[in-house]
Amino acid sequence: MAFTQRRRERLFEIGAILRRLGRPADPDPTDSVQSDLVRELRALPPKQASAIVLRHLHGFTNREIAAVLNVPERTVASRLAAAKGRLRSRLGERMNTEMGTSMPEPVPLEE
Repeated sequence: MAFTQRRRERLFEIGAILRRLGRPADPDPTDSVQSDLVRELRALPPKQASAIVLRHLHGFTNREIAAVLNVPERTVASRLAAAKGRLRSRLGERMNTEMGTSMPEPVPLEE
């Protein structure tokens, strides 16, 4: 796959930052309350968190992420699926009720 030079540099910069920083520090309990999503993203394993942030926050493709992290493209897809599943299981009920996307109660056929 052909990358532009600037995109390649940006990918390697992000990869270097992720490897250098590693897992984020635990938040200070005296700080203001974090959103549920940010808290759950920080609770993810670092490899899953980096894949989901690069994919959905920075907009890189699976192939580009694989090139930066030096892993197969299928590994990136597995990490993304695992991270999405974990976020969905932890945030699913809360997000559905808060956003009004939960399924309505079924209407009984006979009253």
